[in-house]
Amino acid sequence: MENFEELKRAVESVEMVDAHAHNIVALDSNVPFLNCFSESIGGKTLSDSPNSVDFQVNLNEICELYGSSLSLDAVEESRRCLGLEASAAVCFKAARIVILLIDDGIKLDKKLDIKWHESLVPTVGRILQVEHVAENILEKGSDGKLWALSSFMETFTKELNSYPLNLEEKDLDLRPGNPLNLRNLLEDTRFTKNRLVLLHASFPFLKEASYLASVYPQVYLDFGLRIPKPNFHGLVSSVKEILDLAPINKVMINSSGIAFAERFYLGIA
Repeated sequence: MENFEELKRAVESVEMVDAHAHNIVALDSNVPFLNCFSESIGGKTLSDSPNSVDFQVNLNEICELYGSSLSLDAVEESRRCLGLEASAAVCFKAARIVILLIDDGIKLDKKLDIKWHESLVPTVGRILQVEHVAENILEKGSDGKLWALSSFMETFTKELNSYPLNLEEKDLDLRPGNPLNLRNLLEDTRFTKNRLVLLHASFPFLKEASYLASVYPQVYLDFGLRIPKPNFHGLVSSVKEILDLAPINKVMINSSGIAFAERFYLGIA
């Protein structure tokens, strides 16, 4: 047991690099705080969230963090009393986040810009999802003309070459999200020097993501959001699948924090 206590102390003292998160929103944003405890922002099943074990576990952690009574209303009151900057600072300090990489492509009401987050951690960087690049290109149009596939791909490739590249599975229809479908891209010599990060370890294709990280030097993966905290056996199983093949130096952690600083804390702590 002493060895485990030493390991626990070591883990709890490590500073964290949050490899994938999103912007925090202002206190008066119309994004419901209940979303802090749900995987989906604005999902139809939000009202069912308080009935889940995950909600109760996470609510208890936030109440302990703020020293409030065990209720969602008490947490929201603590946030209002502290103010956004102070409450966010409490969460980030407790999570020991020192580097924060933000994907700012998600549209949120009263979303705070990346610079605002620099008051919380020493280093803040920007990442992007490739689908947002494609969306922006299509929205801008092609000088009033219809896009041809060749001209779109030329513009798309130029845009990708100007960014560090991150790839994420589809949120709704997971069937096309198998990362093995990326083989043509991974073999394309134009992108072999780009580091490709498979976000959320390409859940539910953890084994496939682990395999790709083991055979392609440019492939990395991260995990966080998809790891079931209340289910110990599920957590062990997920981490085991990720580390079965992937080199440990190519595996990163993320909070998948979005909208609320408390979600960053829950994703890392």
